[in-house]
Amino acid sequence: MAGNVGDTLERTETAGEGHVYFQTLFDCSPDPVWILEGSRFIDCNIAAARMLGYASRDEFLFTHPSDLSPPCQPDGSLSYDKAERLIAEVRKSGTTLRFEWLHKRADGSLFPAEVTLCPIQVDGRALIYCTWRDISERKQAESDLTLAASVFHASREGIMVTDAAGLIQSVNPAFTEITGFAAEEAVGASPRLLKSDHHDPAFYEGMWRELMDQGSWQGEVWNRRKTGEVYLQWTTISAIPHPSGGHARFVAVFTDVTDLRRKDDQIRHQAYHDALTGLPNRLLLADRLQHAITVADRDTEPLALLFLDLDRFKLINDSLGHEVGDRLLREVARRIGGALRKSDTVARLGGDEFVVLLPGLGMQEAAQVAEKIIAVLARPFDLDGRPVRTATSIGIALYPRDGTDAATLLRQADAAMYRAKAEGIGGFSFVDADLNTRAARRLEQEAALHRAVENGEFELFYQPKVLLASGAPCGAEALIRWRTPEGLVAPDQFIPLAEETGLILPIGAWVLAEACRQVRAWRDQGLDTQVAVNLSPRQFRDENLPERLAAILAETGLPGAALELELTESTVMDDPAKAATMLHRIRALGVAVSVDDFGTGYSSLAYLKKFPINAVKIDRSFIADMEQDADDDAIVQMIIALAQSLRLKVVAEGVEQPHQQGTLQAMGCDMVQGYLHSRPLPATEFRAWMENRARPHSAAPHPKE
Repeated sequence: MAGNVGDTLERTETAGEGHVYFQTLFDCSPDPVWILEGSRFIDCNIAAARMLGYASRDEFLFTHPSDLSPPCQPDGSLSYDKAERLIAEVRKSGTTLRFEWLHKRADGSLFPAEVTLCPIQVDGRALIYCTWRDISERKQAESDLTLAASVFHASREGIMVTDAAGLIQSVNPAFTEITGFAAEEAVGASPRLLKSDHHDPAFYEGMWRELMDQGSWQGEVWNRRKTGEVYLQWTTISAIPHPSGGHARFVAVFTDVTDLRRKDDQIRHQAYHDALTGLPNRLLLADRLQHAITVADRDTEPLALLFLDLDRFKLINDSLGHEVGDRLLREVARRIGGALRKSDTVARLGGDEFVVLLPGLGMQEAAQVAEKIIAVLARPFDLDGRPVRTATSIGIALYPRDGTDAATLLRQADAAMYRAKAEGIGGFSFVDADLNTRAARRLEQEAALHRAVENGEFELFYQPKVLLASGAPCGAEALIRWRTPEGLVAPDQFIPLAEETGLILPIGAWVLAEACRQVRAWRDQGLDTQVAVNLSPRQFRDENLPERLAAILAETGLPGAALELELTESTVMDDPAKAATMLHRIRALGVAVSVDDFGTGYSSLAYLKKFPINAVKIDRSFIADMEQDADDDAIVQMIIALAQSLRLKVVAEGVEQPHQQGTLQAMGCDMVQGYLHSRPLPATEFRAWMENRARPHSAAPHPKE
């Protein structure tokens, strides 16, 4: 602009007019302007004086540029020498020159300026038109950028910058050092190249939601290095806003904290675990016991606490040395752990004392676990080829029977342990002495039941079923008996125990196979009949039940139509959808299905009509009192009417009197079963009964048979 002013002045008709025009532009310019003649300022505008902090331009007129500058410029040159050199260069070249200069204000403060020198001619005088622009903010921004770049490259924290679409724009050297991915591998890729699959989608959804809502997120992230190694990083992600709205970039700064976490875990483990065995110590046991009590109280479940003390450990430790003693304790800990469920806790309190926490287990189960632990610890320990024997005494406390808080339960279990030790090594004792008797009796029963399974002490009896329309026998229900030296044991005396111990599965399998074998034998002898077998809930839940049935039928050669399975209402209604699927698979074999004890459960009629069943059996409790109890009578009539509407057969159990049978026949019942016709009979007697009933003169019931 100054050059143009000079040209204009030369074209102005009179010097006076040119001077006025130039002075107006000069004074009104918002940028600081100086006029140099030679090497001195001969004029400046108001903006220049204001920029330098002078009240009047007269304060610095005819000064040299170096007088308004520090002695030296940032490049180290003297301000005077550099000013002379630049002024001479402009005069010699006749062209505009732009450069940066460090100036000094009236108060002594310094500021950077961008200076422009332009040669002009005014009234034949060779002048230099000089403008200054304060570039403090620009230089600060450049300094900040330089600092940021230095921090970016020198930081020991990994830094990753992505665009709004989430693609990586830049990474620093620490990123490469931590992740193993070079910049050229990462730039342009998605941050998913670090994904470890240790977090579910909900984790990332929460991260992005917080990032969008609050502009930042920080937390721990499991990522994967280029080598495939998974590591833990502490990450801070910041959203950089776009001037027009939204987000322009995202910056993630992270630190590898894997070693820190590992050390923290080690410290935490040492604080809550026994150094010798690695088991939970007293502190962790107290925490888990309190939690277990809370859960037991909330869910109304039992809880057992076992206090163990090794017998003869001091003798072993003193005679064989502490090293052998320590190894023995580690082996003891391993064996105890192997005898427990994953949900149980075994802790070492110190010395030779251990505690076992059994959530959800009551008296009988706790006694079983104690017996199991005693058995595994009774086996000799091989320590460097040397057999070492020990035993344990166990005290058992039950929640809430023996205490409702952790300290009381532990104290009671400890006291019970000393009682067990006083009664002889290698045993256990409950806090309540009566429980010891009950537990011992229960364990004896379990042992006897195991022997019965192993020795084949079971026998099947058969109770006939009779058609009401003709009085003819139409099959039988197979009923198990346990033959002991003391006599026959009815199923209600041992089946519940078999269910609890899991022995119901081998027992149930034997019943199925034996019943099918017997019916096949009868058929071969000319006795054409059908057998019904009770199926336990655990058997019915076996996914392979249809295959097992098919194998038994194939092995015995019995057609599926000769077999009927009886299930209780509660069994089929436990999971109706799964039950329906299982029943269809069973029916595909030709095997009939009936619902036993009907009316005692909670069958939904909507489900009942969807089940592929053949018959329902009315529970004996309704039959016994139906003529004296109007409610029972109504229930029986309702069951029969419901079954008829669904085209199902009806069998009444527990029929003992002729008038009961008459009433049932009048109601439309199809079959009856009970002492009116026969008690359950051994196989040989059942065959004789069937043959006798097949004779024409034997159609009437025989109550005494």
